[in-house]
Amino acid sequence: MTRLHRTAPNCLTVTDEAGGIRTYEAAVFTAQSWNLLSRIVCDEELFPIDHWTAIERTHYMGSTKLFCLVDRPFWKDVDPQTGRHRMSMTLSDRMTRGTYLLDQGEGKPGLICLSYTWADDSLKWLPLSATERMEVMLASLREIYPDVDLRRHVIASPVTVSWESERDFMGAFKANLPGHYRYQRRLFTHFKQDELPEQYRGLFLAGDDISWTAGWAEGAVQTALNAVWGVVHHLGGRSHPDNPGPGDLFDELAPVRLPED
Repeated sequence: MTRLHRTAPNCLTVTDEAGGIRTYEAAVFTAQSWNLLSRIVCDEELFPIDHWTAIERTHYMGSTKLFCLVDRPFWKDVDPQTGRHRMSMTLSDRMTRGTYLLDQGEGKPGLICLSYTWADDSLKWLPLSATERMEVMLASLREIYPDVDLRRHVIASPVTVSWESERDFMGAFKANLPGHYRYQRRLFTHFKQDELPEQYRGLFLAGDDISWTAGWAEGAVQTALNAVWGVVHHLGGRSHPDNPGPGDLFDELAPVRLPED
């Protein structure tokens, strides 16, 4: 999507990168919300100003991972001195932070996530290429496992991602900062639009950055269900009386509204 704007009467018109133009009575936006500020041409009338403020001030945390393919799950080898596996999933205060081991069984290649980092730790990797990152990670892990030669097991070039530099992501997941409760609540409860002026209705937000538990798939699914209820309600439908939806129970379940001042 390259453009999103409102058209009469109370419709939303979507333009895609191929030039296709389609118009709907309602729409659900599930991409990272900062795209509405930068990569997509948007009408200001899509949201009230306080919701635009909430989108603009949403805080996203960066994250970096690096994977390398290895010849076999060598970490299952038993150290004769300790009687334990030579290597295990590792949480460290070194540069790697988190190291995770994945295997497909004996006799098949294995995969190591050499490093999984967030926030400032992720930024430390950003200037380095995948190979440079791997070299630093191997050196760091050598200090933890001096008797394990990880390098000789690597059989392919490493693959890495830093979500803060990805065009369509611009961050791994939302992480609220102190004072952001009001912004969180505005976005999470946006699907319940009865109190919004009519010109702002019909567009619904969903995704883990809208959810109350950002960074988890469960929250993304919850906001999707909220948005679906919002669309049905907007188009004049309703939930079955025996199976009320999130908007039907909104007054009972909604997060507490704090004073804005």
